[in-house]
Amino acid sequence: MDRSEKDKIPSIPFLKRVSKVMEEADLVHALGGSGLLYALGIQKRVNDWDLTTEASLNEVKDALSAQGILYERREGGTLFASSFRLVILGGEGEMDLIGGFAIQSDAGVCRIPTVSRFHWNGIPVGSPEVWAVAYALMGRRNQADSLFRYVTEVGADRGMIEFLLQQPLPTDVYRRVRKWPFEPKKQADHNRV
Repeated sequence: MDRSEKDKIPSIPFLKRVSKVMEEADLVHALGGSGLLYALGIQKRVNDWDLTTEASLNEVKDALSAQGILYERREGGTLFASSFRLVILGGEGEMDLIGGFAIQSDAGVCRIPTVSRFHWNGIPVGSPEVWAVAYALMGRRNQADSLFRYVTEVGADRGMIEFLLQQPLPTDVYRRVRKWPFEPKKQADHNRV
C-alpha cells in the first residue's frame, strides 16, 4: 500500500528510540495494535503505539530509566489481565508498553504472547494471528475481521495456531482460529520500510 499525506501516525523516531532501548537491554518486544495494522498496510491511521513484552516490570523500568525515558504506570481496565502497562512519556502521541499481555473473556484469561513476525522500520512487529484474537476478545470487530482476513490470505503460523487453540477462547473465536490455513513453507518477505 502506498503511504500518503493522509496517513495519521505518531512519532516514528520516538518509537524507534524506545524499541532500540528494549533491544539493547535484550528485552523481547513487538509492535502491536494499530501500529501492526499500519505496518501490514491494512490501516492508514495509528491511534497510538502499542509495544508488548514478556520482560518483567523491573527489567523494563531499569532499561527505560537508564536511558532517561519517562513513563507512568497505569491500569489497563477490567478487560485486561496483563502484568503491567506503562505509558511512555515524551513523544508525539501516546505509547503503551504492555508486559505479559493478557485479556479477560467469558472463557477465561487468554494470554497474548509477544512474538515478532517481521520488522517494519527496524521495529519488531507482532504476530497478526495473536492480534486478530486480541482484537476479537476486546470486541473491536473491524480490526479483528481485518486481521482474520489477512491471516486467512497469507496463512497462519502452525505454532501460533496451536498456542492460541490451547487458550481459553470463546467458541466463536476458537472456530475462526481453527479455520486458518497454515502458511506456505516459505513466507513472503514482510520487512517493510
